[in-house]
Amino acid sequence: MRPSTALLRLLTVPSHAAGLRADRFLLAQVSIPPPLLFKLLRKRAITQVLPEGQSQRLQGSDRVQAGMQIHIPSDLVTSSNEKSPDQSQHRQSFAAQRLPMLFENDALAVLQKPQGLACQGGTNVKYSIDDMLGDLSPDYRLVHRLDRDTTGALVVAKSRLAAAALTAAFRDRAVSKRYIALLQGVPEETHGTISRPLLNTGTMTTVISATDDERRAQMAKPAVTKYRVLRSGALGNKEVSIVELDILTGRKHQIRAHCAQALGCPVFGDHKYSSAEPTSDSMYLHLFEISVPDVDAAGLIRAASKTGKVAVKAPFPASWAPVFKKLNVPLKCN
Repeated sequence: MRPSTALLRLLTVPSHAAGLRADRFLLAQVSIPPPLLFKLLRKRAITQVLPEGQSQRLQGSDRVQAGMQIHIPSDLVTSSNEKSPDQSQHRQSFAAQRLPMLFENDALAVLQKPQGLACQGGTNVKYSIDDMLGDLSPDYRLVHRLDRDTTGALVVAKSRLAAAALTAAFRDRAVSKRYIALLQGVPEETHGTISRPLLNTGTMTTVISATDDERRAQMAKPAVTKYRVLRSGALGNKEVSIVELDILTGRKHQIRAHCAQALGCPVFGDHKYSSAEPTSDSMYLHLFEISVPDVDAAGLIRAASKTGKVAVKAPFPASWAPVFKKLNVPLKCN
């Protein structure tokens, strides 16, 4: 049941907040734990007031616009400048520690994503990277995503126009991404290209084979992954390999599905795509290097840019050190 209008307050979106996700804007305005806010959004307790006076459900992923009016339960509303300075500083410090800066200019930043943090809110997500970005800066915008347990370079834009340009670059495959993974087993070939369509059912991604029915094949999307084995050896009583991967398409769980189902070598620690007994709490998949267009805050390629690209390498997680040591691989960027 929706609250009566007597129990609602009206928030008007200021011009400086235009383009923010609705959940990030509201978290900056209300005194409420993020999980409760997400619940209220799901329960339709927060709505946008349309020009004709009607109400429309507001979703967390919606983008707010200057002048937009939002109805919210009155006991949740606080002024953003009434927030405790200590609380804001603590959240900012926490976010900065969890998302170390690898590169920054006036248009974009590249952060080090840790394991276990979802990029965006959703079911069973109490605090996402999108929430943390709001604590770091109201201007930060996600332009791509990594799986919750994938680590490495995460790009965020610092203006609306830069975000639009970078989002288009990811969509148009104008971004180079180099992953490093530890795989269970060793691929038969030391290098190659996996060109196998993938079908995502919402929870799993499946490689489509010639024996699949026509309907599933039609629903699948093309997916291409290049790989190169860098090192192989024994980890305990198991054969493993360190593999470099380059994805030429960006399908959900592409690397994980291609490695497990096409190569027969799941990512080490990937419990979703491996039938083996869990041997690690960590999934060993890392976005090691990313190269994106060198755009300015207006979303244009910088005239003075020598290469037209910004290339950034992300250090491996410290938790990888014991594995790398056993395989005689240095834990460093190269």
